Amino acid sequence: MEIRLARLEAFIPSLATREDLACLETRMTTAIGRFETTLHAEMTKLTWRIVMLLVVLLPALLAATVYVTKYVN
Repeated sequence: MEIRLARLEAFIPSLATREDLACLETRMTTAIGRFETTLHAEMTKLTWRIVMLLVVLLPALLAATVYVTKYVN
């Protein structure tokens, strides 16, 4: 029993306190906010790339289809 109690007493200083957890929560909130901002910006860029690809690709496909239906026999 004494050995188990001594092991527990040696382990207690490594446990987090309320202040440690509050500091960690603040840091995590800040990091998550930065991540969300970055993610939003990257998704916006990707969305515009996809839109521009479709704006270029779909008329080209339509023109190719019209050409094939009219001139290829």
